[in-house]
Amino acid sequence: MITLISSMRRALACAILPATVLLLGACGTPYRPPQFVEPDPQFPGLIDLAAGAEGRVADVLLVHGMCTHDAGWAAHVVGQLTRALTDATTPPGARPPTFAAVDPQIQIVPSTVETPAGRLRFDALIWSPLTVPLKRQLCYDQTDKSPICAGEPPYPFIRARINARVKDVLIDDCLPDPLIYQGVARDDIQRRMRDAILQVLAASDAPAGLPLMVVSESLGSKILWDTLLNMTHEQAGSPASQLARRAVDRLRFLVMAANPAPLLSLAEQQIGSGGVGAFIQAVPVPPDSLQVLLQERRARRPRSLLDRRLTLVALTDPNDLLSYTLPVERYASEEVTVYNILVSNAPTWLGLLERPDRAHLEYLDNPDVGRLIACGLPSSRLCKRE
Repeated sequence: MITLISSMRRALACAILPATVLLLGACGTPYRPPQFVEPDPQFPGLIDLAAGAEGRVADVLLVHGMCTHDAGWAAHVVGQLTRALTDATTPPGARPPTFAAVDPQIQIVPSTVETPAGRLRFDALIWSPLTVPLKRQLCYDQTDKSPICAGEPPYPFIRARINARVKDVLIDDCLPDPLIYQGVARDDIQRRMRDAILQVLAASDAPAGLPLMVVSESLGSKILWDTLLNMTHEQAGSPASQLARRAVDRLRFLVMAANPAPLLSLAEQQIGSGGVGAFIQAVPVPPDSLQVLLQERRARRPRSLLDRRLTLVALTDPNDLLSYTLPVERYASEEVTVYNILVSNAPTWLGLLERPDRAHLEYLDNPDVGRLIACGLPSSRLCKRE
């Protein structure tokens, strides 16, 4: 009898809790509109980049983050980023993108958008196919099979719905990407990314002074900066070194969403050698690849170009389990301004939970984020009024 009563109580609790949540409707988005960690933020947007190109096409480089992506991501993101511009903007769908394969596993997806201030040329680097064959080894564990796992036998065991979603997306599909990159495949991924970057940079006829914007997500940011740094350190005068340095020097606006760098950098550091007391002391943090790129950029820029500042914007949803704000002091300088912006990518229920997959994957689907990137701050007069 006691066992029966206990079972009935558990069943009743399981039935009442979801109903209570629905009745309360208690959800919130604490960082919608976005909140700024540093005071008085001012930065350009896509529309300003187009205007600054002075009649030439302005370049925007897009790099996706961890988790499986395909070429459709590029068109979707370009549409999201340009939606806030005026009605005179030509939607990217008006000119179907073409696809240029660097090798059978990497794609460059270009598209051009006409804005009231000028043309924007987007080049999206789709590196996700590199890791798909390895991630398919985990398909047997997915409860709801993703497209890359289509046709695999069903998962035979019972999982709670939320646990299944987190396991399927974050653990089986997203987390393997940084594990693969930090492992033995790192050099091969960088080699293929180098080929893709070279193809994009060589195809651009932009002069050294024309602004460049980069929008990168998650692990894609680290792969990009690691690869560019290695390229700048190739033989002096080589095409790769020259193109990479010119690209870094052209940077004016850099948007990084869902930054895992503070976590991933731990894999590149020694644990130290000392007594017990050494483990409770702060360990000096070596500069990451983006820091080194910015330091070298500053060292080779003549004083006459110091007015061409670079603005680095880091977007973080505090409920994103895989993202960290950027320590400003590590990247800021007399010519680099850093802003951390807090956003809410999805509702938080009862102050207890924001869906982890949405928190990490929906930065560029967030309309607040799209407007900030497109219109800058203060918002450009060329953008639609909200």
